[in-house]
Amino acid sequence: MSALLRLCFVLPLVAPSHGTQRWEPCTDLRPLDILAEVVPSDGATSGIRIVQVHGARGLQLSAAAPHVMSFPASRIFSQCDLFPEEFSIVVTLRVPHLPPKVDSRWHTLVLAVSAGIFSLTTDCGLPVDIMADVPFPATLSVRGARFFVGSRRRAKGLFLVRQLVLLPGSDATPRLCPSRNAPLAVLSIPRVLQALTGKPEDNEVLKYPETNIRVTLGPRPPCTEMEDAQFWFDASRKGLYLCVGNEWVSVLAAKERLDYVEEHQNLFTNSETLGIEVFRIPQVGLFVATANRKATSAVYKWTEGKFVSYQNIPTHQAQAWRHFTIGKKAIFLAVANFEPDEKGQEFSVIYKWSHRKLKFTPYQSIATHSARDWEAFEVDGEHFLAVANHREGDNHNIDSVIYKWNPATRLFEANQTIATSGAYDWEFFSVGPYSFLVVANTFNGTSTKVHSHLYIRLLGSFQLFQSFPGAADWEVFHIGERIFLAVANSHSYDVEMQVQNDSYVINSVIYELNVTAQAFVKFQDILTCSALDWEFFSVGEDYFLVVANSFDGRSFSVNSIIYRWQGYEGFVAVHSLPTVGCRDWEAFSTTAGAYLIYSSAKEPLSRVLRLRTR
Repeated sequence: MSALLRLCFVLPLVAPSHGTQRWEPCTDLRPLDILAEVVPSDGATSGIRIVQVHGARGLQLSAAAPHVMSFPASRIFSQCDLFPEEFSIVVTLRVPHLPPKVDSRWHTLVLAVSAGIFSLTTDCGLPVDIMADVPFPATLSVRGARFFVGSRRRAKGLFLVRQLVLLPGSDATPRLCPSRNAPLAVLSIPRVLQALTGKPEDNEVLKYPETNIRVTLGPRPPCTEMEDAQFWFDASRKGLYLCVGNEWVSVLAAKERLDYVEEHQNLFTNSETLGIEVFRIPQVGLFVATANRKATSAVYKWTEGKFVSYQNIPTHQAQAWRHFTIGKKAIFLAVANFEPDEKGQEFSVIYKWSHRKLKFTPYQSIATHSARDWEAFEVDGEHFLAVANHREGDNHNIDSVIYKWNPATRLFEANQTIATSGAYDWEFFSVGPYSFLVVANTFNGTSTKVHSHLYIRLLGSFQLFQSFPGAADWEVFHIGERIFLAVANSHSYDVEMQVQNDSYVINSVIYELNVTAQAFVKFQDILTCSALDWEFFSVGEDYFLVVANSFDGRSFSVNSIIYRWQGYEGFVAVHSLPTVGCRDWEAFSTTAGAYLIYSSAKEPLSRVLRLRTR
């Protein structure tokens, strides 16, 4: 920051005499917007230009006229003659074309000074603390002093500043973080950066902001302050949307509503299917991988409106597939094998897509224990895989493992172990700058009355954040700014009270993040029949959850249910779908429309359903 932006606090050469006057402590702890003091509300100041980049406006300051951008300290220290002993400086800026230290994007930095400690936080990340050799003066007079704000002459390139705030008396970080958009977290910004005033013909200094309009294609992108005023075209819905105030607003879109669900394809599989994964390979097509109970699983390609067999892959009672990419070209599929191979060894395998053969080929084998699931995720540019180890022999209380990609060896290596009990599923998600990983623990060897755990990544590892009763599967989803976690509960069992507690018709639960409490709280109970999966999807402007009901205690032929979001009412059942031993749901879309596919753990048949709209 010091290499680009200079904030000078200049004291008079001779301090004024105070006689016997008593100095009272400063108690006005409001944020002091320094940038607003040097920029008039209409922006009409020589040496300042307003520029808009990535949906946010900033000031381009000139080094040629620094005295114009100054003001007396008495303007903001009107009730006190002392500079605060403890304070924070918050600055939001963007620095273009200076690799490799900066990335041409907006960043918010907080410099906090307290009791001889200087702390620097960037984008609500972890603070960097520096012990000062000399503490900040406790009684620094501001009488006759001035603030100067400007660009340093030796700085290369042109930088933009959006926020420059002095907060006396405290660390500003808790006021800013967590933030939905940490790089643009706001404490106070000048009015001229909130809404432009004036026109070129009546104010030659004020410039229209540079526009950076683009149209994004593909799946729903984030809508934050950085994407403000940008467009997104959703080919599946045939709609054009505009990012306004953190929400995608329909500009040109058909008001699609889910009317009914019809059977589209009976997909015959090699054997019963325990999990499915739908994914795309750029310039190749849409695929689905089926995790089959017997010795061969398969990959199918979407061809002329249906899935057709594409590749068979040897597996050992496969439970799940996970598709992920590293970089632009490395495409992988990881299979969770539940049973040992012919040699009695337990391995799950990562396959890599061959751009030459147009097939998946074995890449890395990892020792696992009755693996149920893989979760792939990325944190700060680093790639991870988490495996849910269900049991080792008869012992369900074992470690599951998080693996980290080593760019040097180009292999995944063990990074962290987490104690689990009959682990079934991992789910990764982010909230602002924070990364979370939640595990579904199902059985400790005698009872299903175990806790599943949510972990937060701090200081390079995942640490316990919150615990929940039960769980066989997790699904995280967003509705507007609200964040939900849906848990699928499969059954209640206790070896000591088997007759009374062996129940499959039980509640599954939807939790919602309470930011104030910093915890997920129960939002809604939904009665389910040995639920094994939730899948969230949307049609038009409506949101849905579909549950995989697998068993009601008497029969595997039970209906799975689609629930529609109805605001204050929560999720309400709208469609009942006949399924047999339903294990997994996936939603996907093509240019022809939207679809659901479910797998059956009781018959060698998966079904593709089409979502008909009106």
